[in-house]
Amino acid sequence: MVLDKQPADAIAAGADLLIGRNTEEGNLYLVPFGTYAGSTSADVEALAAKAHPDPVRLVETYRAQRPTATDGEIRSAVLADALFGAGTWALTEAHAGSGEATFAYEFAWRSPALDGQLGATHSVELPFVFGRTDLPALRGPNRLLGDDEPPASLVTRVHDSRVRFARTGDPGWPRYTADRRATMRFDVDSDTVDDPRGAERQVWNRSAGLTAAIRPKTPVRR
Repeated sequence: MVLDKQPADAIAAGADLLIGRNTEEGNLYLVPFGTYAGSTSADVEALAAKAHPDPVRLVETYRAQRPTATDGEIRSAVLADALFGAGTWALTEAHAGSGEATFAYEFAWRSPALDGQLGATHSVELPFVFGRTDLPALRGPNRLLGDDEPPASLVTRVHDSRVRFARTGDPGWPRYTADRRATMRFDVDSDTVDDPRGAERQVWNRSAGLTAAIRPKTPVRR
């Protein structure tokens, strides 16, 4: 498939939109560097101060929605939304508000890599999208997909939804609209959820986002 225009130009012209994120995007920037498990409340507060104009409210919102979460989990969640979530929500809301067909998803399958800590991290959905979870380079205790066999039904469902959207403009679940915010949650058991993480979505706004001070390193496997 060859795109005949830039994605941003296509969206501006009214193209249908399939957009989403992973549940634990931030893990990729913490777990491989050993900074996840040892995270402290001070780390969370420092990150929030760099990412949001009201850091106290931001942290309070995340802790209220995740009452049993560790500091590492909160830090990862805030980092994920500073890097990806806030922008994704803003574009999703704007596109749906324009009346164009908008479809949202969340990829929640947890990779068992790095002793189970890598989880549903940034980029882990890509082998499922392209139907290539069998690639040897992705498998192993310290590789993206870990040692366990990814669920074949999930590979099929994620891949087929992208192909269906490309062909028909409909990935197979309801549109994202302001009255429902339907979101397909991909996991071993996939289902549509209405407005997942609504409180966290609302605490971000268009003026809030990642500052230049946050520049996480992406691990490279050679």
